Amino acid sequence: MEFLITESQLISIINEGQKSSFTESMKILHSFTNNIINKVRRKFEINLKLLTTWGTSVAGLVMPLDEYMKTGEFNLDENQQALILLGIIAILYYDNKTIYKRILDRIKQEKIEEEFKMVLGKGLQLKAAFIEFLYSLELSVKGLSELVSYSFLIPIVTDIQKYAQNSESLSATAEMIGERLIASGVVLVGAEILNEVIKKMLKRFK
Repeated sequence: MEFLITESQLISIINEGQKSSFTESMKILHSFTNNIINKVRRKFEINLKLLTTWGTSVAGLVMPLDEYMKTGEFNLDENQQALILLGIIAILYYDNKTIYKRILDRIKQEKIEEEFKMVLGKGLQLKAAFIEFLYSLELSVKGLSELVSYSFLIPIVTDIQKYAQNSESLSATAEMIGERLIASGVVLVGAEILNEVIKKMLKRFK
């Protein structure tokens, strides 16, 4: 049995597949954070389960650092990499000196302090560059902590750029992307402000 579809239907199907990739990206980010937390909990008995709430934002900032460790000249196993990332997360997201001290003590025991400092330096640079970019968009969001919560956008910036180049209506495109991100169920920011952020990013990239 053969089924014929129109050209417009084909384009619609292709576009739907592209849109759903935003949802999948967010789920991957959330899963990445869970994996880090679980590895450190099992190996080093440090539990930061609370951070899973902000899994996508956390991963948006530290996933590039994970890639940096994997492709750089670091002699680290998976558990040590996870410990370093959790230490960076504790500094950038989790203002708790007791927890950070426990993580730092384990980093010292593993004798990976120098590696931690190097990766932390990259993390601070990435965070500063991202915050500076968001400030340049002149958003209604001004609080530093609230701006950092949009870090989940970092890994999908190139996807947003592609949409900007092919978009006829920035408002409609921003709303579509925002809906897909919220639909993932793991992005905890307001839809209205998210649409504003994405729309201004699209305008900049256009």
